[in-house]
Amino acid sequence: MSAASPARAMAGSAAAAFIRRDDGRVLLVHHAGTRRWVMPGGKADDGPYGGETPRACCEREGREETGVRVAAGRLLVVQWLAAGRHGAYAYNPCPCHLFVFAATIASDDHLNIRTPQGELLGWDWWDPAEAPGAMDAANGRLLRAAIRAAAGHEPAPAYLEELPAARAAAGGVRR
Repeated sequence: MSAASPARAMAGSAAAAFIRRDDGRVLLVHHAGTRRWVMPGGKADDGPYGGETPRACCEREGREETGVRVAAGRLLVVQWLAAGRHGAYAYNPCPCHLFVFAATIASDDHLNIRTPQGELLGWDWWDPAEAPGAMDAANGRLLRAAIRAAAGHEPAPAYLEELPAARAAAGGVRR
């Protein structure tokens, strides 16, 4: 690589679980750091040979954040998060691909959900029309895209791009 050539981007990955009950309500967890509601999820673990896959990340993070087994199904949304600050989250020095999977938990486990102390403040089943109002803007867009893809109103996976506010104001695109 010459001095004039740009460096290759190093991007991380993360995954979230879109869990919907038979009555249509969606499971959200209350993030302690941001005080906002989000779908259960988080960053992929590094490891030998490239770390865990997005689907494995979804299932592990879902289990860690709910205390019950989460089974990831079809991919609903891919969201590109550029490096920078997104909403109430800390500055992220690396860009990230966030994968949202339709996921399920056994109906017997609906009453067994437990969130880890310190990381999360709680959990609840939300009306999908009201849930985005309890989320930051980026997560609200992500949830709305997952709802549309899960309902078949848009082809899945949907694709979103999130840029930090300063970059978006300078002419970047948000979808």
